[in-house]
Amino acid sequence: MNDIDDSKLATSKVVTTVFEQILRAVHAGTLLPGQRISDAQLAEQFGVSRTPVREALQRLREIGIIEASPSRFTRVADVTPLQTAQAYVVWLALFRALIEEVVPTAPAEIADRIALDHAEFMESLAALDVQRLATSNFDFFFRLTALSNNPALHRAIVSVVHIIRLGSLHLPEYIDLAALGRAQAMFVDAVRGRDIELARQAMKVLHFIDVPQL
Repeated sequence: MNDIDDSKLATSKVVTTVFEQILRAVHAGTLLPGQRISDAQLAEQFGVSRTPVREALQRLREIGIIEASPSRFTRVADVTPLQTAQAYVVWLALFRALIEEVVPTAPAEIADRIALDHAEFMESLAALDVQRLATSNFDFFFRLTALSNNPALHRAIVSVVHIIRLGSLHLPEYIDLAALGRAQAMFVDAVRGRDIELARQAMKVLHFIDVPQL
């Protein structure tokens, strides 16, 4: 690999790191919906140049986490309950396709991992710890998404999930978390038994979860 390729690889890694750190801050509530973002401040904070920060912000714009107006502002997207509900409809359609692909061949260790995520979710539900709920639920479904060998499907799901995750933290009331927990438990059993029919039943439970509107 020549020096130019090495430079591009290093830059790509920096962009990915900055992307993940900003995304983590958004989901943790450190960066709030509507909050303005300065690429110069972020570059100083992360100890990098402004170029990888701008590239990371562009990636975040592409998945709807960041919104910008040229020469006016760059800010965290303010995802409305309606937008969250619409994104959830899209996610349901995509995830139905995903389970048909991954459940029949899911490795045993994935069942063990999502079982731990589910246990974490239920503990968080008992404590009504919203951030832990969101994180454990994201981890649960992401492990299944990561099994896909369809790059287009994987990208589409990951993109819409971030919108749902951001929007769900600012809904007027909670979704049916108990139903979400039941669906998770069904998925654990479905993956462990490679039972596609049970996975389809879990999808039906998710289908009837409404996203609260204003």
